[in-house]
Amino acid sequence: MDALVYTKDDDEFEKIKTMLRSEADQIEVQRDPLNGHSYFSHGYDIVVVALNGAQGMELVLEHSRRFDNTLVIWITDDQYFAGTAIRQHIFGFLERPYDDVRLSGTIKKAVQRTAK
Repeated sequence: MDALVYTKDDDEFEKIKTMLRSEADQIEVQRDPLNGHSYFSHGYDIVVVALNGAQGMELVLEHSRRFDNTLVIWITDDQYFAGTAIRQHIFGFLERPYDDVRLSGTIKKAVQRTAK
């Protein structure tokens, strides 16, 4: 199982990585360097996009379009993107500020679904 995380915040990456690893022992977690060369080489099992605005939306849409089996979790500060998330069948949508328990629960559900 593998996961990819998009975030600009080092602490947030460590938190998400820890949550993913606590739910799936053998998961490989990578971080996109956000240098304009996104990771679209293959479909990851889980992608967490913790970016606001159009940048986050573009990554969510691209992963959803390219890889049907990838479960995308989107974290943003704009509640108005919820409609886009629903239309694109995003696995999880969290608005900032988010509750760690809710994020952990969403990650747990994604790992469980991927393991099936």
